[in-house]
Amino acid sequence: MNRNPLIFPCIAMAALCILSLCAAAGMASDNIRLRSAASMPAEGTAVISETAPPETEVTGETAAETSLTEKTASDTEAETASETVPETTTAPYTNAEGLPVPTVYIYDNGIDLIEYPEIEGAVLNDYDMSLLQTADRKRKTLYGADGEKRSRFGIDVSSYQTNIDWQAVAADGVEFAILRMVYRGYESGTLKEDSYFKRNLEGAHEAGIDVGIYFFSQALNAAEAAEEADYVIKTLTESEIPVTMPVAFDWEFPTDEDPARTDGMPGETQTECCKVFCDKVAAAGYKPMYYATISTAIFRYDMGKLPYPLWIAEYSPECHFTYDYGMWQYSCSGVINGIEGLVDMNIYIEK
Repeated sequence: MNRNPLIFPCIAMAALCILSLCAAAGMASDNIRLRSAASMPAEGTAVISETAPPETEVTGETAAETSLTEKTASDTEAETASETVPETTTAPYTNAEGLPVPTVYIYDNGIDLIEYPEIEGAVLNDYDMSLLQTADRKRKTLYGADGEKRSRFGIDVSSYQTNIDWQAVAADGVEFAILRMVYRGYESGTLKEDSYFKRNLEGAHEAGIDVGIYFFSQALNAAEAAEEADYVIKTLTESEIPVTMPVAFDWEFPTDEDPARTDGMPGETQTECCKVFCDKVAAAGYKPMYYATISTAIFRYDMGKLPYPLWIAEYSPECHFTYDYGMWQYSCSGVINGIEGLVDMNIYIEK
């Protein structure tokens, strides 16, 4: 067979092409490695989530007729955009005098790790989540290092659950219930009692379930918060049924697009309203508590000025909140005998 005179030049050119491709691939790999290294935070840099911690809010004035039960994971993600999160800051954090301050780590529902300056006056919790046990149907129990049970299991309800068979609820192992007593309209500002409150109060008590209450607040100022506390105290005083569980202040932003009288309300005012409410409730001999999601607790309230137990909402297999809390609402999709539909589930931690 005769040889083609162009065969050797073709082989040489092919070899050069292969070498060029290999060099280009190596440079691309180096660039990828460089970009990856550049995206990593430098040592000593505080890592702060670029996504605001989620909110779980009751939506609108019509939603004031519903329970916290309607809060879902998708609602939580949608409300993220409304929060304001501090910009990334290089550690250590400093105070007004320029002195470094301690930091704490906070998880946003177990996903994003946030390093945040320690809140002056706020107490860290000592709960060991490795000792948390979950039974069927999401029933949770927290134990202490000594093996002793440290929590009680309960629910919170409102008119959203309609007619409840409280005897069946008690037989299903529910130890306490937090009942919505009243709410303030986010547009009108008027107070309206939950249409099922008295029925729930009597039914739960007759079934041997310990009861507490919550007030869905839209207070604009200290005077309105005091009015809300007075309403609660008067109602409980007139009732012959003992309230041995907490009386909770539940202030939340509406999440729909309708204008609300609370639009633009600063966190300082929200903290003041919460404190006024809790102060009056405590003076009347009840156990005050305030409800908040992680983002509300950290970025809205000044927890150092609120010497009362926190009712933290985090729908997660375990609670990642660093600071102390007295009750944890861990699910909005509980199933309880005697209640049609879903219900919020909580554990109350004994001190």
